[in-house]
Amino acid sequence: MTNLTIFNGDTRALPSPLHGGDGPEESFKFDGSFTNGQASVVSVTLQGSKYLIAINGNLRYTYTQRINAPVRGLKYEGLVGMTTVMFGDFVDAMVVGTLPPPNPSESFSLHVGDTHSLSSAVANGQFVYFVSSTITLAPELGPGGDNTTLNLLSASGDYLLHIAFRRPDNTINFNARGVTSPWGTQETISSQGFFHEGQPVSVVVQNKSSTFDIYVNETACYTFKKRSNQAIWAISYTKNPGQLTPIFADIINAAIAGN
Repeated sequence: MTNLTIFNGDTRALPSPLHGGDGPEESFKFDGSFTNGQASVVSVTLQGSKYLIAINGNLRYTYTQRINAPVRGLKYEGLVGMTTVMFGDFVDAMVVGTLPPPNPSESFSLHVGDTHSLSSAVANGQFVYFVSSTITLAPELGPGGDNTTLNLLSASGDYLLHIAFRRPDNTINFNARGVTSPWGTQETISSQGFFHEGQPVSVVVQNKSSTFDIYVNETACYTFKKRSNQAIWAISYTKNPGQLTPIFADIINAAIAGN
């Protein structure tokens, strides 16, 4: 993951290349995508020969590459002579890969149902990566229910962050609880626009001092306010008992990286 601040007119080099292209202009109307005065997230996901362009978590356009060349920089600019630009005078940019970073402090595979104990606690500012080779969006309507979860756990097994993906509802749900305590208040967002059937998926959680910042497929997804200050010592990947298939692959990759 790379964080950048780009001022209007700036071009910023990337420490490692992406891939992309150029050509005649294509356009789409962004009606309803933005709210005046509100923060906005525009994400571009590179998948094969396609760029998937999403605004505030909603897929709006698919652009086909025209030149197979690495992307080595990002540029933010308005037309010459403009006194104001649509966004602020500077924007924050982030590059998040769909695979764990090349030099993680720890990496491992998780079978669905696994809990993995970490060799050291996740430090403040570090990222937890979950990467699946595919996603299956069709809900499972059997007696086991449909609920796939990614969890950050304390040394004693407290759920510091519980992320539940529920296909029948098209929701992503966030919660926390102690080992002997009931679940707290559930926080829920729509999962629509974040996923594409059969495509690779990355879920990244940044551990901050008072929050967990969650990203899905390179898009800022949610900020969850911590309910406990305990350290993260374990990671788990689960589905409901009796559920036949999780939303992600049966085996996913995970990694800890960052500061």
